Amino acid sequence: MRVLIIEDDSLFAEILETSLGEKQCETIVADHLQAAKDQLLGAPFDFILLDNHLPDGDGINFVSFIKSLKYQVPVMMVTAEDNQIVMSEAFDKGADDFLIKPISVDLLWQKIQRCRANYDKEAEIIRNTISLEKLINQQKQEEHLARYVYEHVAASTETETDCVDTYIQSSSSFNGDVFICGTAPNGNRFVILADATGHGLAAAICILPLVATIRAMIRKGLTLAHILHEANKKLNTELPDDKFVALIGVEINFHMQELQLFNGGMPDIIALRTDKSILQYPSKSMALGILDPEDFDPAIITLKTGPIRNLFFYSDGIIEQPGPDGDAFGMHRLLDIFERYDYKESLVSRIVNEFTVFNNMAELLDDLSMCDLQVEALVESHLFEKKKEVPSSIGKITATLDIEGMLIANTDIVGCLDSIMRSAGMVGDLRQRAFTVFAELVSNGLDHGILDLDSNLKNDFAGFADYLQLKEERLENIGENDKLSMKFAYSPNTDEIDFEILDTGKGFDIFKEKELDDNALSGRGIELIRKLCNTVDVVSPGNKTLVNLKRDF
Repeated sequence: MRVLIIEDDSLFAEILETSLGEKQCETIVADHLQAAKDQLLGAPFDFILLDNHLPDGDGINFVSFIKSLKYQVPVMMVTAEDNQIVMSEAFDKGADDFLIKPISVDLLWQKIQRCRANYDKEAEIIRNTISLEKLINQQKQEEHLARYVYEHVAASTETETDCVDTYIQSSSSFNGDVFICGTAPNGNRFVILADATGHGLAAAICILPLVATIRAMIRKGLTLAHILHEANKKLNTELPDDKFVALIGVEINFHMQELQLFNGGMPDIIALRTDKSILQYPSKSMALGILDPEDFDPAIITLKTGPIRNLFFYSDGIIEQPGPDGDAFGMHRLLDIFERYDYKESLVSRIVNEFTVFNNMAELLDDLSMCDLQVEALVESHLFEKKKEVPSSIGKITATLDIEGMLIANTDIVGCLDSIMRSAGMVGDLRQRAFTVFAELVSNGLDHGILDLDSNLKNDFAGFADYLQLKEERLENIGENDKLSMKFAYSPNTDEIDFEILDTGKGFDIFKEKELDDNALSGRGIELIRKLCNTVDVVSPGNKTLVNLKRDF
């Protein structure tokens, strides 16, 4: 320890030097204030012993200078004055301790050690406080950036919200629940609610890769089954073993007047039917990210839209939230609201109001989200929009497209055809119907023609995963002589499309008769093509198909 002794009594100063030297202290004596000032400005000290009356001033007034130094050092006044006013003034000036002469050198040493230890602890607290403030500031900056990224992604997920009433409330700064609403190029509407494990930033991070994947696949016009398999595969690969995402997915097919429903690890979906009855659809599948792709079974069910007025789904945050008495809101309270619902106000607003009263504005234990999909109104709205469209009657467009070799696997063929239709200003309903037909014909030409895949593999969801895996493997081995040839013609004056597709496969009759199950995973596209096209011709041996679509006025 380096000690500065400011003392004009040479004998007393020598006693202090000897005593502190025995304690392995380095001591320096200054017999007046100016000498002490020079020493303090030259190098730092660990402790200062200060007399009050010195040749060039009072030590009590020198304390302020010591405390103004760039470094902090404890000061003990050692003086013969037994005056409480002087003591009080010394402490007011910033002195850390006070000792009256004559002194005990043992007591002095104990006081020095104790005072220095207190200073060291205080200095450590200050350093830790500064470090903590820096850490908090860094975390705030990181949180601000993460929040910006999350909100940017999440805000882009609800692009089609007509007849979709949603509510979401976070239990912390970040939300692990997210809605994804969008319309595919074929006109099918997707409404998806996802709930990641836990809540807060960790849950939000789990959601982000899922959002980007699902949005991209909706834009490509993929089916709900395909989207779920790809999303599960991505999450299973990228998330830790203890993280997963529960999800409800709805795909509404306006052409078929039906919807496909998936519930993976979420509370029961509730359907309010036009006859005022209430049906519940429990989870029949594991949440996404838990099972390996080959073991994942979405267990999608297909329902007709006609009997359904509203489809309500939600995260478990609402039914598991306890009230003031510890009793959870529960499914029974939710069903009671549905029983009493009279359609005079928003269903979501009614539930939120009753939940708020129940919860008494208490802190949420989990993220809370809910969605009211107004199926009946959405279908009616779609039909009305179809009738409003006015076709163009000027010009004609014809395009041919040949794709060979590995480019067949790497090209968004249906997207190219859709770009042609959009550039021609084709009305929405006809373009959506054409997109659906093109997607099915290109898929059949590639899968069953060039890749020679057996559609019977898709008879169940386990087989569907095998089918996708086998498709990936065969896409990597497409030959340079493999080819898809297409011809597209659109006549605005008659508002019809002629489309021809030829593949280099051995031939596959996609229209061979087969009995379809309502929940079948294959063959439903064939039924849809028949419904959407005016004429369909398959040229033997089955690798060339010609179709004609015409808009219904």
